[in-house]
Amino acid sequence: MWGINLKYYSQFLGKNERNKVYLRKNSSEGRRIADSKLKTKRLLDKGGVGVPKLLARFKSWKGVEEFDWTQLTGNFVVKPATGYGGEGIIVIRRGKQDRDSQNMVWQKMDGITVETEEIKRHCGEIISGRYSMHGIEDEVLIEERIKIHPMFLNYTRWGTPDVRVIVYEGVPVMAMLRIPTERSRGKSNLQQGAVGLGIDLATGITTFGVEGKSSVVETIWDRKKKKMIKVNGIKIPSWREVLETAVKSQKVIHQLGFMGIDIVLDKDKGPVVLEVNARPGLSIQICNRAGLKQRINKVDGLEVRSVNHAIMVAKYLFGESFFEKVEEKASVKTIQPLEVIGVKIPKGFHPELTKSSVIKIGKNRVVEVRAKVDTGAYRSSIDEKLARKLGLLEEEKVLYYRHYRSSLGKAKNRPVVAVTFWLKGRKVSTAVNVANRDKLRTKILLGRKDLEGFLVSAVKEVKKVESPKLIVKRKKLKIIL
Repeated sequence: MWGINLKYYSQFLGKNERNKVYLRKNSSEGRRIADSKLKTKRLLDKGGVGVPKLLARFKSWKGVEEFDWTQLTGNFVVKPATGYGGEGIIVIRRGKQDRDSQNMVWQKMDGITVETEEIKRHCGEIISGRYSMHGIEDEVLIEERIKIHPMFLNYTRWGTPDVRVIVYEGVPVMAMLRIPTERSRGKSNLQQGAVGLGIDLATGITTFGVEGKSSVVETIWDRKKKKMIKVNGIKIPSWREVLETAVKSQKVIHQLGFMGIDIVLDKDKGPVVLEVNARPGLSIQICNRAGLKQRINKVDGLEVRSVNHAIMVAKYLFGESFFEKVEEKASVKTIQPLEVIGVKIPKGFHPELTKSSVIKIGKNRVVEVRAKVDTGAYRSSIDEKLARKLGLLEEEKVLYYRHYRSSLGKAKNRPVVAVTFWLKGRKVSTAVNVANRDKLRTKILLGRKDLEGFLVSAVKEVKKVESPKLIVKRKKLKIIL
């Protein structure tokens, strides 16, 4: 396991603190909904969130005996309605009728074959409450098995990978990709030996990996390429849709302010919710090498206006400095105390600027702005007039308001806006404070939070600021002062 800097240990959420959040943010009604997979399924389905189709439901042994098992040809899941931690779940990949006995023979995801009578006995154990969260009589749910997205077939043959997203007060704060293994017997639960890969919320790209709850994993087998590949750099398909599904699930089950949503990608239907968890496990922090405590504190009390706003907050607050996660050796770039950066203009917004002051980087329109590099400041800030001129103070771009008290004791709320800029050819997406820099020469201040991977030159005096080469063919630019 990697070395943990004790200075940052307080950022992580422990079991006791997790349980306090669970009790504080989740009502008793919400907990009951999360404890019942059937209630969860019905609510999400009614709310327009995709869920697996329910094929059968058994409340008693009589229902198990009377059910016509021959109508199931395979690709289904047997699970307890109030199970926990993946216990009691059987995933069937195919079935056929035995020529000699005329009985159905099924093959599980781990390759072991079972007969119908064995599945019936397992259903009886579920009904008796063996896998129930509260140790009382339970129900059996038979659901359709998701058609695995082709991309995920490259990484496992033991089960269906899923994405767990932790949502706190309507905002996705952390996510991981869970990959079933032979050790986990086709299940995606890390406690049983599955592999978990942290996911950058901004890009949907994997970062770090663990097997089980602590063993670090650096490579996994790619069946398509037939070789080991690094766990970082895997792009999750339909990532925005995955985040949208997670946020919508929390809106439907609004009684849960803190929850984990397990989402699978169906080849035909897209993101589908398997279940929700009112008390999600904490191993997701190890996969991401980041603490949940720090992240939930950032969004505590934040008013989420829409699904799009929730995703934007997650992207700009919790997006990684991703060049360090994917590149084998990120090249360190040296910057000066004064730099010229290219600030992205929001789509559909047309600022009152001359044509010569607007350039393009790919499909993005940007303007060049003189910025001061200040490693003494943690967060970056932008001048209020400039932010308004560039459309950054439009309602959908304001993430939230930060309470600020000046040295004179005056209190005020400053907007925090989403900004994307290019520095030395490197793209940075972040959240910056809006401040009055009207009397200052530079209209943007770059704090150390946004300077990871850069080396600041110790120059006392800078007579001339060289503009970075943002594009190969460029026009004459007018720097905004």
